[in-house]
Amino acid sequence: MSVPSSQSERNDAAALATWTACALVASAWLGCAKVSGPGVRAPDGGAIGQPNADAVAADRAGDRADAVSVDVAVDLSISDRFITNADATGGEPAACATQSALAETLPLDLYVMMDSSGSMLDATAMGPTKWKAVQTAMTAFFNDPASADLGVGLQYFPQIQPNVVAVCTMDRECGTFGPCDRIRICSGARTTAVAFCRVNSDCQAGETCTLLGLCDVVGNLCAPPAWSCALGDACTAIEGNCHGRDKCDLPSYAMAAVPIAPLRTSRTALTTSLNMKEPDGLTPTGPALSGAIQTAKAQVAANPGHKVAVVLVTDGLPTECEPQEVADVAAVARAAATGTPAIPTFVIGVFAPEDAATATTNLNLLAQGGGTGNAVVINTNQNVTQALQMALNQIRTTAVACEFKIPPASGGAIDFGKVNVQLTSSGGGATTTIGHVSGPSACDATRGGWYYDVDPGAGRTPSAITACPASCNQFRAATSARVDIVLGCQTVIIL
Repeated sequence: MSVPSSQSERNDAAALATWTACALVASAWLGCAKVSGPGVRAPDGGAIGQPNADAVAADRAGDRADAVSVDVAVDLSISDRFITNADATGGEPAACATQSALAETLPLDLYVMMDSSGSMLDATAMGPTKWKAVQTAMTAFFNDPASADLGVGLQYFPQIQPNVVAVCTMDRECGTFGPCDRIRICSGARTTAVAFCRVNSDCQAGETCTLLGLCDVVGNLCAPPAWSCALGDACTAIEGNCHGRDKCDLPSYAMAAVPIAPLRTSRTALTTSLNMKEPDGLTPTGPALSGAIQTAKAQVAANPGHKVAVVLVTDGLPTECEPQEVADVAAVARAAATGTPAIPTFVIGVFAPEDAATATTNLNLLAQGGGTGNAVVINTNQNVTQALQMALNQIRTTAVACEFKIPPASGGAIDFGKVNVQLTSSGGGATTTIGHVSGPSACDATRGGWYYDVDPGAGRTPSAITACPASCNQFRAATSARVDIVLGCQTVIIL
C-alpha cells in the first residue's frame, strides 16, 4: 500500500484512519458509521462515499505519537456494504459508539381549529348534519385509548362579536359593525353566466346588480329577470351578514376554547365544548390559522421536546378577513412549517360532492404549505363520521413518525458532533447510517438526511431529531425496521 510522504499527508491519513477505525470496529458492533451513499463525508471533510477508495494508514514511525495503523483495503462504494477487517491501535477507542438507543417519537400535541360556520349545518347523505358528524368523530377520537397520550386543544372559527344581529337587510341594523353585506349578482334579459357585483357599474350593458334570492317553494337560487322562479313561486332576497360580526383579529383564535392539555384529563372539557357549540357565521380561515400557529409555537416554547401540530377542519374556503386568497393563507402555513420551531398544518375538508373537486385543489395548497402533503377531503355522500375519525387517527400516527427524542447520555454531556441516526432492516439485517444536514432547507431530495430541532453550533441544546422527507419515507416504507440514535461516533454528514 502507499505511504504518505509529507507531514500534511501523514496528518490527513492519520485523521482519516482514526475515523475509519471507529467505523470499522463499531460497524461490527453497532454499525455506528456505515456509509449510506455517495457524497457523504467524514468530519475532516474527506470524501468517504466514493467508489473504490484506496486503503490509507498512518506511519507508526511518523511524527505523531497517536497515529493509527490500518492495514486494510476499504470499499466505501455506494453499494452500502459494511467495512470489515479492521486492525486499529493507538489513542482512539476502538469502538467509538458509547451508547445506542431505540429512537422514541416525540410527545404529540394537537391544536384543532374547527370550522363552525353556518354551512356546517348542511345535511350529509346519511342524514346528520356535517356538524353532528364532526362532533361524533371528534368525541370518538378523544375517547380512543390510542389517543390517551396526546395533548389536544380546541378553538372554533369564526369567533363572533357579541350583541350583533345574526342577519341583516339594512346597514343601520349592524351599528358599528356594518355595513350589511348581501350577495348580489349581475342579471339581465340576456345574462347567461353568474357574475358577482356590488354596484351596477360592475355589470355589462343591459344588466343590473341584483340581490341574490331563493325561490320560496322549491328553494332554488334566483335573481330576476335572468333567473326567475316557476310560475306562482316568489323570489325572496337572501338576508345578509354584518360585515364586522365575525372577528378578524389573530388573538381571538390564539386564545383556545379548551387549552392544550393531556387527553387523559381534558377529554371531558373538549366533548362538552363541542356539544355546546352552535355553528354560525362565515369562514375567516386566514386569521384562524395564524392564531392556531401562534398557540402552537407558545406550546412548544412551554414544553421543549414536544411536537405540536395544527389540525384545520373546514367545510369551506376563505370568505372573509385577510389573508383571504388561498395562496396567501398557504404562505402562512408554509412559514410555520419551515420555521423554528417547525409547526406543520394538517387539513381536513368536508364538502358536498359538487364542491369536492374545487375544494381538494385549494385545500391541498394549504396542506402542502403546511408540510403535510395533501389534504383529506371527505365527500358528504360518504360516512363522514367514519372518514373523519380515520383521518384523525392517521394524523396521530404520522405527525411524529419521523421526529425523535435525543436520548440522555449515559455519562456526561452529549457531544452533538458525535450523534448518528441508523436504520436497521427487519430481523436485524443491514444497517444504514443516515447522513446529517444543517436544517430542513438542506435536505437532499434523494438521500434525505436528518437535522436537529435547534442549531448546537449557535450555542443551543437540541432535544430532538427530525428526518428529512426522503428518509422519513424510507422509515415508513420499512414498517418492521428499527431506527436507532447512536452516540459516540463522529457524525456522518451529507454535503
